[in-house]
Amino acid sequence: MLGRRSMPVLVFVVLALRLPAAIAQGTSGPRDSDSSVGYIDPAIPGDIFRFRYDDAYDSNRPTRDEFFYARSAPLGPGLPVPEPRVDYQELSAYLEVAATDRLSGFINVPVRLLNPEVNADHTGFSDLDAGVKYALLYRPDTVATFQFRTYVPTGDAAEGLGTNHVSLEPALLCYNRISDRMAIESELRLWIPIDGTEFAGEIVRYGIGTHYDVYRTCNLTFSPVLEFVGWTSLNGKESEVFPSGKAAVLDAAGDTIVNAKLGLRVEFGDRADAYAGYGQALTGDRWYENIFRFEFRWFF
Repeated sequence: MLGRRSMPVLVFVVLALRLPAAIAQGTSGPRDSDSSVGYIDPAIPGDIFRFRYDDAYDSNRPTRDEFFYARSAPLGPGLPVPEPRVDYQELSAYLEVAATDRLSGFINVPVRLLNPEVNADHTGFSDLDAGVKYALLYRPDTVATFQFRTYVPTGDAAEGLGTNHVSLEPALLCYNRISDRMAIESELRLWIPIDGTEFAGEIVRYGIGTHYDVYRTCNLTFSPVLEFVGWTSLNGKESEVFPSGKAAVLDAAGDTIVNAKLGLRVEFGDRADAYAGYGQALTGDRWYENIFRFEFRWFF
C-alpha cells in the first residue's frame, strides 16, 4: 500500500495523464511513430524494431532495491565485493508487434558492459523483459494504455549483469496531442520484485515529457524532446561503500530520484527515426550522475 510519501507522486502523475472521467471507445488514433519521447515508455501500440545504446556514469548505490543488480556477496548473489561506484554501457534490441490498433506484445533483449571500480569488468546478456500493451482509450488526440512487463533474470548476477529474480511491472501510459506539432506523454509504473534478497523493494516510477516539431518536411522532421523522470523507493535496502572499503546497509524506503532528459528526435519519413539525448540527475539519490542515449527505430 502506498504511503504518504508517495502521494505527491500520484497527484503529479494523475494531473500529467489528464485521463477523461470515463473511458470511451474511439475509432482512430495516432500512429506509433508519433511518439517522440526517449526515456518514457510510449503509449501507442505498433509494429516497431528499436536498437538502443546507453552510456551511464557514476552509479553510487547500484544495489538499491536490487533494481539494477543483485546484492553483493557474501550475503547476496551479486558481485564478490560491494562497489562504491559503477559505470556501464547497455545495448538493447526491442521488437514490438501489434495484433490490432489497440493491442501489441513486445520483447527487449539487453547486453550490459559493466565497469566497476573494485570488481572486474564484465560483459554479457542482462535481464530480458517482455510484455503486452492494451490501449484502454484510443482517440485521434489521446491514447491511454495499460502495459504489463515481466523481467526475467537472464543476466549473471555474480557478474553484476542482473538482479537474480523475476520482477513484474504494471504501468499506465498516456499520449496527448496538444497541437499539430506538439504532444505530451506520461507514465506511471510500479516495479515489483518477486523473491530476491532483503534488499529487493518496490519502486514507483513516474514521468512526463513533451516534444515540438521545429522543422518538418515530407521526409524529414526535427523534434527537440524534454522529459522529467522520477523513481520513489517504497521499501527495500541498499549498501553504501565508504572510502575505507567498508559497507553499510541502509534503508532505501523514501529514496527519490529525479532526472531531467533533453534530446532530439529526427524522423525520416514514416518508416524510421533516430534519437540522441542526455540525462542528468537532479537529486542526490541517483541511478547514475549522467547518461547518454542513442536509438534507432524502424516502423514496419
